[in-house]
Amino acid sequence: MKMTLLMAALLAAAHAHAAPRELLPAQGGDLSAAAVVAPGTSSLKNANLTVAAGAGDDAVAPPSLAGAMPKVSRDPVSLSWATPGAAAASAATPYVAQSKESYRSVTADELAAGVTLNTTAPRALVRLQVLSSVGPREQAAIHPLAMTVIDPAGRSLASGDGMEMIVSADKLAKADVPFAPGTSAFRLHPSLGAGKFKLKVDGASGSDRYLINVVEPDSPYTLTMQTAALHYLHGNELVLQSELQDGTGKPSAAKISKLEGYVISPAGRRFPVSFKTDATGRMRASLVLDADEAPVPGLWEIRAEASGKVKDQAIERSVRLAFPVAMPVARLTRGVVLADGAGVNLEVGVETAAAGRYEVRGMLYGTVNGVLKPLGVADSAQWLEAGEGKIALGFAPELIAGASGPFELRDLFLLDQGRLGVLHRQQRALVIGEDEVARAGGRATAKAAIGVSVAPAAAPRVKRAPNAAAQS
Repeated sequence: MKMTLLMAALLAAAHAHAAPRELLPAQGGDLSAAAVVAPGTSSLKNANLTVAAGAGDDAVAPPSLAGAMPKVSRDPVSLSWATPGAAAASAATPYVAQSKESYRSVTADELAAGVTLNTTAPRALVRLQVLSSVGPREQAAIHPLAMTVIDPAGRSLASGDGMEMIVSADKLAKADVPFAPGTSAFRLHPSLGAGKFKLKVDGASGSDRYLINVVEPDSPYTLTMQTAALHYLHGNELVLQSELQDGTGKPSAAKISKLEGYVISPAGRRFPVSFKTDATGRMRASLVLDADEAPVPGLWEIRAEASGKVKDQAIERSVRLAFPVAMPVARLTRGVVLADGAGVNLEVGVETAAAGRYEVRGMLYGTVNGVLKPLGVADSAQWLEAGEGKIALGFAPELIAGASGPFELRDLFLLDQGRLGVLHRQQRALVIGEDEVARAGGRATAKAAIGVSVAPAAAPRVKRAPNAAAQS
């Protein structure tokens, strides 16, 4: 009886590592879902949603909330690779969009009457692009020599006077540059200075639409915009911050008086947003994100137009900023099991509201010469049905051969491969002791020394280059 109890105690101790553990608490900047939501079942209603039909840049597709998921492979894949010399991962920083340009859509009739161009520095670049026309866009293109520029002093300059670097639509087409058909461009001569110009096209008429783009590379005024986070989920609050900066990157003495725009989803739905000045003097706007729509590849985007004044000169800026938003059809349950096998083998709990192919990816850190360093990345993807499941994440034994515990799992991701969404990102996810790894058989040589067979890894492992990882 005593021997039986002793063996039971030893077996319990040997498998204590298999007890479920919890991921570390989330930190600022981490992304995680509070609950899973199946597509087409969200109760979120956004009163700001607008849906309209149009042409060209204004085209909006009607939403389909229960769209089918794109077809993806159901074959499981599990791999890991070393990351020699990799820099330690840091908190994700949202991208900052910067703009020294403006956009304006006009008709041929408006061009005939004259369209105002406001500039704050000499040498502004002007681009005129055909948006819509009855025939081919190339036929509706307007040559710069057919345009008249009226400078701030009121002088009328025609047939290329006041212009330099004149490029017609046919020349742009032959140059194989990424401009739309029917695009022509020129630069205002530096001798004209800056201020309020007018662009006219004599003889233009009709409802054909054109996009005028004015770029001011030498302007001291830059409009910036950024999101508060790098990734978003359906139901999250999108927070946008914008300000006008001077040539040194500091807030400009000139202020934006009006900033408005809209957020557009990959499926074409538009959500108007209006910015207001906050206590710091910056412009801010917020929007609760409704991502319950047919899965369409692509990013969400904010498109905004700003206007302001410096002394008596108008400032006009347009800015676009893209960011990802995902439907939280799955989430990590926060339960993790350290499974038997050589190396470090984790079973990560996943809760899903809809069947799909999901991917878990993470980077393992270990102690090398007393310093915590990145050792390698593991990546696993498999098909999961709706409900509770798990995905095995295996770090090969050679990845930990030159390191000791404590180990840390960092940069932990959960990805929806079918709908192309980031569902979870955590900077620091789990701490694993050296003794836990040894008890789980992570040190294969140690197990062999005591005559215990080494268990196979929790999932098949295929070694290949890092760029062969499942898409994120």
